[in-house]
Amino acid sequence: MTIYGERRKRLLSLAGGRKVAALTGANLFYLTDFWGGGLAVVHPDRTVVVTSPLEQDRARELGREVEVIIAKGWKLMQEEFVKQVGRGAVAVDSDSLFKGAKRFERRPELFLEARRTKDEVEVERIRRASRGLDRVYEALTTELRPGRTEWEVAAEVMKVATANELTPSGSDSALSPTIVASGPNGALPHSELTSRKIKEGDFVVADIFFRYAGYNSDETRTFAVGRATAEMKRHYAIVLEAQEAAMDAIEVGAVAEDVHMAAVKVLRRRGVEKRLNHSIGHGVGIDIHEMPPISKGSKTKLLANDVITDEPGIYFPGRYGIRIEDTVKTGRKPELLTRFTKELLVVG
Repeated sequence: MTIYGERRKRLLSLAGGRKVAALTGANLFYLTDFWGGGLAVVHPDRTVVVTSPLEQDRARELGREVEVIIAKGWKLMQEEFVKQVGRGAVAVDSDSLFKGAKRFERRPELFLEARRTKDEVEVERIRRASRGLDRVYEALTTELRPGRTEWEVAAEVMKVATANELTPSGSDSALSPTIVASGPNGALPHSELTSRKIKEGDFVVADIFFRYAGYNSDETRTFAVGRATAEMKRHYAIVLEAQEAAMDAIEVGAVAEDVHMAAVKVLRRRGVEKRLNHSIGHGVGIDIHEMPPISKGSKTKLLANDVITDEPGIYFPGRYGIRIEDTVKTGRKPELLTRFTKELLVVG
């Protein structure tokens, strides 16, 4: 069976006999490798994509194991879609087009669960995205210097990312396409880009996330600009120790909460636990945040080929923040996908 056949099979199995349809771009892409406007009905042997004349050529060119049906206008697309699903209950990822129609049951968790563990095509795309992010960080070693604004550095990030065939991902957590948080802005884990000029003595938290061929990688490094005080070096070493402790806890069968707590215990022992205000990680894939959550209270067990982040941080409002993040694939041993050095670099 092909990879796309396996994806359809997994999704239909999770639906427990219900018919399944995708109405969002991310899930349409997962099923077909086509990201665009359209509605998709999942069959064991193919995915039927109902789309507009605008998208028909792309859908046929990019779509894998698809039957493309063209309808002009949303009303006709909906009518064709209803015709394709036939009678009976249908599990959908969004009910925005069919609110009030009881047989269309909104079940986005089915799609998130199906997408959780990654097949070899997905893993290779995330690896390729990760290599591109590493190249962005290599560029940042010369781009981060006093006098440059966060926006100016972010523009260079976008340039290098594009040159490496990466596309912006975006996030529900912030407007900015990437995070370059200098000085006190680094104490905001989801800091927006600002016109603040980088200063000597700053920590700069660079959280970079881009897609390659539809799949994200997520990496964060914290740089010192010009110099780092003894306190800054001590705090950085604590975060790195916590990140390594979580990494050591990542294995197939591990409880997600235990991975989170492995990092938290280091921060607690070092007296900075209260400076952490987020979970230690999350799943990564088509979306930047996917299953499973690596957080307090998350009892899910890690599966082979989960792709997750490991990203402890500590934050000192009005002064600076520190975060170190890698994207990791589970297996017989964890595979580190993002590989830029975690040594504290003094740049500029």
